[in-house]
Amino acid sequence: MKSIHHEVLEARFRDQTEPELKGVTNDLKSFVLEAADHELLGINPKRIARLRSLSPMPTLKAFLHLTKAGVFDLNWSVHCPHCKGPAAHASTLAELHEKGHCALCEKDFETGFDQNVELSFRINPSVATLSNLDEFAAALASFEFEPGIKVELEPGESHFLTMNLSAGNYGIVLVGGRQFVNLPVSQGGTAGKVPQQVQLSFGNGEPSVRAVPLREGETEITLANNGKAPAEFLIAKILSPDWTDAALVSSLQEFRDLFSKEMLSPSESFSIQNLSIVFTDLKSSTEMYERLGDSKAFYLVKEHFKIMERVVRKFNGGIVKTIGDAVMAVFNTPGQALGAARGVIEAFEDYNVENKNQNQIIVKIGVHLGPCIAVTLNERLDYFGTSVNIAARVQGLSDGRDIMVSERVFLEAQAPAMFENSRWSWEKFETSLKGLKNTYTVYKGFLQAPGETPRTGT
Repeated sequence: MKSIHHEVLEARFRDQTEPELKGVTNDLKSFVLEAADHELLGINPKRIARLRSLSPMPTLKAFLHLTKAGVFDLNWSVHCPHCKGPAAHASTLAELHEKGHCALCEKDFETGFDQNVELSFRINPSVATLSNLDEFAAALASFEFEPGIKVELEPGESHFLTMNLSAGNYGIVLVGGRQFVNLPVSQGGTAGKVPQQVQLSFGNGEPSVRAVPLREGETEITLANNGKAPAEFLIAKILSPDWTDAALVSSLQEFRDLFSKEMLSPSESFSIQNLSIVFTDLKSSTEMYERLGDSKAFYLVKEHFKIMERVVRKFNGGIVKTIGDAVMAVFNTPGQALGAARGVIEAFEDYNVENKNQNQIIVKIGVHLGPCIAVTLNERLDYFGTSVNIAARVQGLSDGRDIMVSERVFLEAQAPAMFENSRWSWEKFETSLKGLKNTYTVYKGFLQAPGETPRTGT
């Protein structure tokens, strides 16, 4: 049974002072007090949010703030893409490696930042001492199962069943015991062929965790209870993982602010299948410095950065870097990126109206979505690749007070629906991008004058 250090717990929770997260942090405090020991080892914030009827993103942000306050520790896990089990653990990003190996499957794999690197949390030892640890239960807790089949066997008894397995992962659990068989089922199929067969013994001398790769199709499974007591087994398909992946969390402004020292090893780079990238720049900033003088112009630039960060944070993104007056930001979804782009334009329209058309700040924005690589550069997490270059080039098409959006973002974010019943209109055009070979379809979003009918050009 865990031993809670209550004075430390109370002090650490008081250190989390974000007012909008107070309700969530109070609920997480209850979770810490109520949880079994093994439930505090690899805490999945998405699962906690679901089980406790909390909103997922505020729950993740609360975990990050509470980790900074010393309630939890970061726990990075690299999952095998075949069996989905944890192949490696690390307390910092710098300990992760691009090349992975699963001892259970005996397979090598490439580590993808958004595919199989998970961030979970574990209780800080200064907050609670865990005395009844069950590492097996903690490992099994990383899997969630669909409704399955239960089989009860007497000592020495066997059970035969035939199942038509689809691609994915299945698990066979010795209920109340400490044995688990992971069945990663790959595509390829056995349709029209002799059913594949697998015989599995449970009981004395068997490994705690095993992986038995299979192909999709008809499968004959034989279970044998070699133990000395009656046993119950659960056979079920494992639900698709619902992790907080590294690409998501590292795109949050909160993570970048609170854990700025969390960086990849300089010798490692990790692929990301999809990242939404926003580039912004100030229009005619050189002329602004000449017209206003360095001091006034620099003040406006600082105000511009404050507004940018506020909007990016609102849409659950993060600012990667500033390059002069330009900003590069990333988001987990194209909808968030496009929402932030709209928010930026509207925020500066309001700013300019409030300042009575004096000292105008005009922003140019480009948005793109695609694969890239995550690296450490200049002591920060950064991103490189063709998708990043396209986003920068798309921004270069902007004339200010508009949003330039690649076709993929426009379609996947469902831009017409997002901007319905607003003053925004869209025009579509084909263009080349500097330094890139192909022709690209780009959509230009812009604000109509009050009273003018919005339109979507094609």
